[in-house]
Amino acid sequence: MINILLSQYNFHDKWANGSVQKYIDTDDKVAVIPFSFNEKLIGNATEWENAYNKNYGKYYREIVEPFLQLGIKEENIILLNFFEDKEDDMKRIIEDSNVVFLTGGLPDMAAKRILEKNLLKHIDNEDKVIIGASAGALIQLSNYHITPDKDYSEFMYLKGLGLIKENFYVEVHYAETDLQKNCIQRVLKEETDTVYAIKDTGGIILDNNIITLLGDVVTFKEMTRINGNSARPS
Repeated sequence: MINILLSQYNFHDKWANGSVQKYIDTDDKVAVIPFSFNEKLIGNATEWENAYNKNYGKYYREIVEPFLQLGIKEENIILLNFFEDKEDDMKRIIEDSNVVFLTGGLPDMAAKRILEKNLLKHIDNEDKVIIGASAGALIQLSNYHITPDKDYSEFMYLKGLGLIKENFYVEVHYAETDLQKNCIQRVLKEETDTVYAIKDTGGIILDNNIITLLGDVVTFKEMTRINGNSARPS
């Protein structure tokens, strides 16, 4: 399995596309799992269509655009419909895909819904490339932390899907704020010796236990800040 962790849907940009392209073939099929939505905003099939429909969905274009830019055919990109698709159909789409894309939003809800639909064992396949942005990056880990923001009022630790076994944590949308730095130091003290802080033009590729940092990523190790292009997990 190849794991790619991002903050934004911009891995087709110059800072990342060369590295990501190595893992994507133009004939690949992509299963998009947009399960990280807020149920207050998307609570039924109609609202889902308004968000993700191919012809008029608010978020559809930004999700598929990176793959189109990397040469994937649009007909090979399928978004799973949480409200309408049957569970067996979701499993088949994932199994038939080469790439699984986990969208941004609410990570706890994304993980909950994936488990609710019994999709994890179909995602957790060594032959797949798993790409996740923001929430989709966090839930790939066995455990992750939440830094307070507009969606979450307090710091917390949550369980991820365990697609990545290495014990590092990730801070997404890193903007060098005091709040983020304080949360990172807490995680280093309580849970791990490595936190990768991914800025909006940054990412991580995990390939056969080798971690490659793309673009703007800051590595925090045991109270020490390190900038670099590649690192091997502890």
